[in-house]
Amino acid sequence: MTLIDPQEYREAFVQYLRKGTPIRFETKNTRPTTDYVWRTRRDGKVRSSHAEREGQVFLWDDPPEGGHPGEDYGCRCTAEPYLPQTSEFIEISLQGVSGGGAAWSSRDFVNHYYRGTGRSVTIRETGHLSAIVSEYMARVEKRLKDQIATEARRKRTGGFIYPFGRPYNRTSVVFSIGDTVIGGELSGNVEEKHGVLSVEGSFDFYLRDEFADPADIGVEIIDPGETIFENIHRPLDNHLRGRTGLPPRGPQRLGVQTGEPYSITDDWSGTLSGQIYLDPARSAYG
Repeated sequence: MTLIDPQEYREAFVQYLRKGTPIRFETKNTRPTTDYVWRTRRDGKVRSSHAEREGQVFLWDDPPEGGHPGEDYGCRCTAEPYLPQTSEFIEISLQGVSGGGAAWSSRDFVNHYYRGTGRSVTIRETGHLSAIVSEYMARVEKRLKDQIATEARRKRTGGFIYPFGRPYNRTSVVFSIGDTVIGGELSGNVEEKHGVLSVEGSFDFYLRDEFADPADIGVEIIDPGETIFENIHRPLDNHLRGRTGLPPRGPQRLGVQTGEPYSITDDWSGTLSGQIYLDPARSAYG
């Protein structure tokens, strides 16, 4: 098959639709690409079967039911040459997740509960931000990319906002950090061309938690003065032993809380860039 300049073919086809100008024989019998993108006028006059084809890619040698754009009776649709074979990708880069001091132990979290007078802390202050973010991204990155790809296809051209967030259990990373809300918002922009979406944007991530239970097991604690082991570290130790199938070391003593709950928060940022197929059936995303 002989290929011609896509712009020449597009202009000839538009003139045929608008003025009835015949397409030259040599142009009609050549095509700019082996594939084309189906384009409608995107108005209320478009028949439903053709509206469903908007943005989809078809082969010239395998016409859909009713023929190619403009061939069905009264059809105003056009065939946009499909040029690239796209190498799809979506990349997320994070900023602001490094830094912080030495990592807090469980005892440090408990001590701040009793001596910190309720002062809130950042997770980077506790030295655990990098580990928590790494585990979070390992869990959600593929799903987040798929969700953003779906939103980009819905928008197709222009700016969009995509919020996300839910609780995650972080005790496997930092024992004292339990059900923690992690989320954020992507401010993105998408541009569609030849059936391919170019997407870029910036992230604002957040983490929100509260430390209100020193043992993280629902046990109320009495004044830790002379009984700190019996009332804090023994319940904590027993809970950890129970997770590994070991018997408890001794009975737990219950009492009344005397510490101050405190919030644990943090924020970091990121960027996104990528290109994906508009047609999800051809895409690895969404």
